[in-house]
Amino acid sequence: MFRIEQIANNLQLLPVAGEDKKNNGDKQISFTEILKEKINEVNQLKINADQITEDFVLGRTDSIHQVMIATEKAKLALDLTVAIQNKIISAYNDIMRMQI
Repeated sequence: MFRIEQIANNLQLLPVAGEDKKNNGDKQISFTEILKEKINEVNQLKINADQITEDFVLGRTDSIHQVMIATEKAKLALDLTVAIQNKIISAYNDIMRMQI
């Protein structure tokens, strides 16, 4: 199973050609910054799920529903992140194989 740190490390290995910027009002945000922000959000979901699970195990909460929902949210977010990572790497490899 992938870990968030592995995805973040792979993101740093991707070469950046030019300054791809997204216009957000007066503030310019790069594509890499957006990806890092979203990866941090996925990581926060995992941390929250771990905390809720720990609270359940220690008896601080008795809602198994919250545990299951938080765990599924974290799992789905991580699965989507891994799928996006695989698509980005596949697209990069396809571009690198193109003959000019």
